[in-house]
Amino acid sequence: MRVSGLLWWIGAFVSAGLAGLLTFSLLRPVASSAITLPTVITRPVVVASVNIPFRRSISAAELVIRDLPVDAVPEGAAVSLDQVEGKMSTVDLFANAPILVQQLAMPDIVTQQVALSVPRSKVVMVVPTQSKLISNHLIRPGDHVDLLATVDMQATGAEGGGTQAESVALLQNLEIHAIILAPAPLADDKSATEAVDTTVQAREEGGVFHSSEAGAQAILLAVDTQDALTILHVQNVGGSLDLVLRAPKDDSASAPVPVDQLYLANRYKINLAR
Repeated sequence: MRVSGLLWWIGAFVSAGLAGLLTFSLLRPVASSAITLPTVITRPVVVASVNIPFRRSISAAELVIRDLPVDAVPEGAAVSLDQVEGKMSTVDLFANAPILVQQLAMPDIVTQQVALSVPRSKVVMVVPTQSKLISNHLIRPGDHVDLLATVDMQATGAEGGGTQAESVALLQNLEIHAIILAPAPLADDKSATEAVDTTVQAREEGGVFHSSEAGAQAILLAVDTQDALTILHVQNVGGSLDLVLRAPKDDSASAPVPVDQLYLANRYKINLAR
């Protein structure tokens, strides 16, 4: 009788233990699911690893890709390094901040923020010229030109004074920084359509700007201050300016002789005393 009672108690304890294990196994998934955090959806974006000042080419060493919550990613954020590397920011960029594509520009493309693309130690000046190279769209930003000038000079010879026109190679091997196009004259509906097409093309092409002012055709040149003063003086004394286009990669320098009436007479054997 005593043995059967002991077996009964042992059976009761075993049953209680099994019931406890079964209850724990059933409740554990419920408890685990109760503390599971909601899934955060992320997106890889390009951020600056250091502070990057504006107006400087961005290197790959200054960039890193990080996964950020979708809700924290601003519109236009760059998602790959090739969208940023080698480009220039138009604003200061700060470490750990996403980089926006609309804040970037190619260093060699001039936008309306011209100051961002001015080379160091240079100044950019507008040089009006009626060169047919420009009006016929035969020249582009980045092309290299020589700037020619014709100006009236005051003669101071022993036989008395007087003015004489002189044509000189004013400056050589200048890079066209940007171009300003004047509006095309409108003669009929067809011309108006062509003018609109030209305007759209000019606005879409980097470094070419379309002016609404008649006769506003000009080029922008990045030059030394002394060269800027030289160009300015020729303009102020009524001189005329024109361009000649160089071949790509032609950086040769020459010393052309100024051309005046006497030069032409000597070169072509013209008798000025007749």
